[in-house]
Amino acid sequence: MDDETLPKVCEALYLLSRFHPPALASCLRGRTWERWAARSLSTAGVWIRQGPGSLTLFGSKSASGLRHEIDGSGALHSWTVVLEAKAYSDRGPSKIDISFFDRKTFDLYVARRRAGEQGPHYRIMASTQAFDPAMLKYCYLYGIVAVDPNLIPLPVLLRMASRPMAGSYFQDGMLAELVRLAEPACGPLERRYAPDGPHHLRFDVRLFPERDLSDLLWVHQTVTSDLLEIVDAEAPGYYEQRAEELVEVLGILDPTQI
Repeated sequence: MDDETLPKVCEALYLLSRFHPPALASCLRGRTWERWAARSLSTAGVWIRQGPGSLTLFGSKSASGLRHEIDGSGALHSWTVVLEAKAYSDRGPSKIDISFFDRKTFDLYVARRRAGEQGPHYRIMASTQAFDPAMLKYCYLYGIVAVDPNLIPLPVLLRMASRPMAGSYFQDGMLAELVRLAEPACGPLERRYAPDGPHHLRFDVRLFPERDLSDLLWVHQTVTSDLLEIVDAEAPGYYEQRAEELVEVLGILDPTQI
């Protein structure tokens, strides 16, 4: 995997969640969004993909033996990403949604480590409704990349921060804080539960004290607001056009026209 894969996946999910959320009846909205999320993996050149309803991760069962349904997953060489897609009409993902995704992916991760899969393994939760701030902080702490329609995803911001002209788009001091706080928040499961020899996983409890989580939330919100203001002033309709192009590439129908 190159450094572009995760940002590309997150950018596609962000464009779809912000500008093309499924507008079907509630019984169909969730399934539609799951299919769109899984299909978005193709935009990042991911070679192998699973769609909604899969009960294993590329043939691997969970360590506990429980069957966990996966909304989407993709693999490129040793790199793996697992997607969770939520499309509620009135709220973002709940504490139960996020906790369950956290634990079921860990259950699958343990099984993959036992089988000798080296990773890295990434996790993304994409929602058509905004996350509660407390839920975002949980995602930061446990390495779940949250794709919120109101916030530019952290991997996309980090990609922008690495560009030569980054200093002209970020406030003084904001660039360094973004990189310091966002990089560990976007890391793979191997960064949260690091292999410690062949038979152990290690979690560093010093990672992300509550103050850092609050600071990252503020940075995430502030940087997004600043960048969207710049885009609106210098290239109005830029993201909307990107979303339309993505929908055409993916062959997604506007659900309001079905």
